[in-house]
Amino acid sequence: MGSEALAWMVYGLFRGLGAVAQALPPRTAHDLAIRLADFWYPRLPSAAGLRDNLAHVLGASPEDPTAHQAARKAFRLLWQNYVDLFQAPRRHPSRWFPHIQIEGWEYLEEIQKAGRGAIAVSAHYGHVEWGLQFLGASGLPALAVAEPVRPPAMFRYLCRLRSAYGLRLIPADGALREVFRTLQQGGIIALAIDRDTTGSGRVYSFLGEPAWLPDGYAELAIRRGVPVLPAFARREGAGVRLQIWPPLHPAGKSAQDREELVAQVLDIFARVLREAPDQWVLTTPIWRIAFGRS
Repeated sequence: MGSEALAWMVYGLFRGLGAVAQALPPRTAHDLAIRLADFWYPRLPSAAGLRDNLAHVLGASPEDPTAHQAARKAFRLLWQNYVDLFQAPRRHPSRWFPHIQIEGWEYLEEIQKAGRGAIAVSAHYGHVEWGLQFLGASGLPALAVAEPVRPPAMFRYLCRLRSAYGLRLIPADGALREVFRTLQQGGIIALAIDRDTTGSGRVYSFLGEPAWLPDGYAELAIRRGVPVLPAFARREGAGVRLQIWPPLHPAGKSAQDREELVAQVLDIFARVLREAPDQWVLTTPIWRIAFGRS
C-alpha cells in the first residue's frame, strides 16, 4: 500500500472514530478510549516512541517496568485527548471552563495591555486539547501553527475541530504573513516546543542529553521582539490546571541569544515533566532522532 493510500485509510478511520466519539456521552467515550489504548499499546510503533521519551525523563531503560507503567498511562491520556478533540464542537466552553484552574492569568493580561503580542509555547502534554480550545475562547486574537498532515482533508478536519471556539490554525509550512499580522494585532501565536514538524529543528541538550527539537518560536520572538509565554495544561482528575509561566524576553538577536531562550524554555518544561512525566503524550522519539543525526 502506498503512502497516499495509507494516509486516506487513516483519515477514514479517524473520521469513523470521531463519529463514534461524538455520539457517546463524554464518560462513556473516555472509557472506550482507555480500552482501545490498552489494546493498541503493545501493538503500535507510536507507543514505543512514547515509551522511549518517557524513559529519558525517568532515567530508565525503555524496557524498565517504570517506563512501561508511565507510557501506558500516557497512551491512555493520548486517546482521551482525541475524544476531547472529537467532542469539542459539541461541548460549549461554558460546560468545561468551570473545570479549569488557571495559574498565571495576570501574565496574559500584561501582554494584552502591552499590545505587542506574544508567542505561547506548550507541548504535547496533559489536556492539550482543552488548552487550545481555552486559548481560542479567551477573546484574544489567537493563531496556532499546526502540523500539515496528509491527506489535506485530514488537516481541514482537524482545523475544523480545533477552531470550534475562535482559535485559528495555519499549516507549519504555510506563509508567515498571518503570523506577523496576528502579532501586530497584539495576539497570541501558539507553537509546540517538543516536536519538529518542519524539519528545521536542531539538536539541543534536554534533560542532560541531546534531543532533536524545534526552535522556531525563539527565532520568531527574536525577529519580532515579542516575549515567549510557556503554558501547560495538566490534567487533574476531571479537570485541568492551566499553568502560565512568566514571559521570557529575548536578550538580543544573536544565535547565542536564541540558544539561551530555548534553554530557558526547556528548563521550565523539564520541571513540568518531572512533576508528572506520564502526562507527556509525544510519540516522536526526540532523543532517538538526535542520535540518528549525530
